[in-house]
Amino acid sequence: MKSKFILPFLIISLLNISCKDNQDEIENNSGTASNATETQKWIEKTMREHYYWYQSIPESSKLDYSNKTEDFFTSLLSNKDGKDYKNSSNKADHYYYSYIQNISESTRSSIDNKNSYGFEYTGIYVDQSYTQLYALVLYVVKGSPADNAGLKRGDWITKINSNNISYTDFISLASGSGISLSIAHWSEESHSLVPSSEKCILSASTAVEDNPVLAWNIIESPIKKKKIGYLAYTQFERGKTDDDSSYDDKLKELSGSYFTGVDEFVLDLRYNNGGLLSSAVLLCTMFEPASVVGKLLGYLKYNDKTSPIKEYIYTGKDILGSTGKNLDLKTIYILVSNNTASASEMVINCLRPYMNVVVIGEQTEGKNVGSVTYTSDDKKWEMHPIVCQIYNSQDYTDYASGFSPDLELNEAFEYVNENTVNPVVMYDLGDINERMLKAAINIIDGNGYSISRSRGLSTTNNYSFKKSFYSSINRKATNGVIIDR
Repeated sequence: MKSKFILPFLIISLLNISCKDNQDEIENNSGTASNATETQKWIEKTMREHYYWYQSIPESSKLDYSNKTEDFFTSLLSNKDGKDYKNSSNKADHYYYSYIQNISESTRSSIDNKNSYGFEYTGIYVDQSYTQLYALVLYVVKGSPADNAGLKRGDWITKINSNNISYTDFISLASGSGISLSIAHWSEESHSLVPSSEKCILSASTAVEDNPVLAWNIIESPIKKKKIGYLAYTQFERGKTDDDSSYDDKLKELSGSYFTGVDEFVLDLRYNNGGLLSSAVLLCTMFEPASVVGKLLGYLKYNDKTSPIKEYIYTGKDILGSTGKNLDLKTIYILVSNNTASASEMVINCLRPYMNVVVIGEQTEGKNVGSVTYTSDDKKWEMHPIVCQIYNSQDYTDYASGFSPDLELNEAFEYVNENTVNPVVMYDLGDINERMLKAAINIIDGNGYSISRSRGLSTTNNYSFKKSFYSSINRKATNGVIIDR
């Protein structure tokens, strides 16, 4: 069956709907205040028509049109949009998935082209007051300033420019004019961090292409001699820019040549917090059983002003193009973390009706919604409201709290107790000894996996390690699955 997306009300444009289009198509039933700016009128009309929770938008008489554009937009949002969380001051806060941004001073570009040192990291508290941080390197982008300086996955950054790391300093690790890092490595023998004698000096951040097709490998399992494919995929992005498809093309190429004939597959989405619908459908088409290619994958459910309310999504051979191939798998092992969200969760949800999906890692975030991008007629503002909820072919959508793993495992730590973790040695992504990949291989070989939980274990160093809520992966998060053409 030929792949298709039924886009009844979005057929004009999914990525750019102008102010003029909305004025022509949307009746202003709310009685927008006469003192509203043209931008506010556009925001309110568009949101009242397309926002998934439009019924929660206050009446116009209760809106404050003297607010700045960003604040005015936020005043329209529902508490059902996004999640509650505790901020860096340990106070209750709310994170909205819907957002608006001023794009008048910069051209729109791929997230991969922003200035960066070229590495991703997570935070670890190393004092009892939870104020001093270390940064643990998760992966390094080839050719980046971090890579050129010799920074490696598993390195612990203990100081920045010879100073202890505060929360503000921690964020500055993403980019800047250059930086000196003190590095340590975890030793299983001494059960402590061993400082490196030399500093790691990073040059100024630059435009880094963080290719989401990060790592791939084929591994033979030790016991059953299964041919296992491995792919680390960090973002559902079609290409370097909106007009490029090189990342999707690479996925197709790997499926059509490199991964041909694999018996099992491990898909690593632990650093992937979402992206495009079309790339998610491509991934599903690559991995699902051949017998279901072309069948219903799931659907998007819009608000009750949309006709029809449901947009059905199908896989199909044409999605793979001339270079791609369906791998005809019966089981897939998916590695996840608490950063795994949005389109990654859609893949898990939509494959489950058709194959055995074994999830290894931590509870995922839980973004079961999608957004569309709207651009104002003056090209100054870009709005990303949540417009739909995502269902699989069996009408399942109840993963707003995330997916629980079949095997709970952290890539870098063993838990001593709820507040304390002990590090483990980290291997390269795709290495047969890498902790999460090794767990999947053991399951494939029929060994299962025994997690060594060091409850009550006394550390031999002076630190009580606790995971920070902050990870650099968060900055790449999308506000739900991005509904593209």
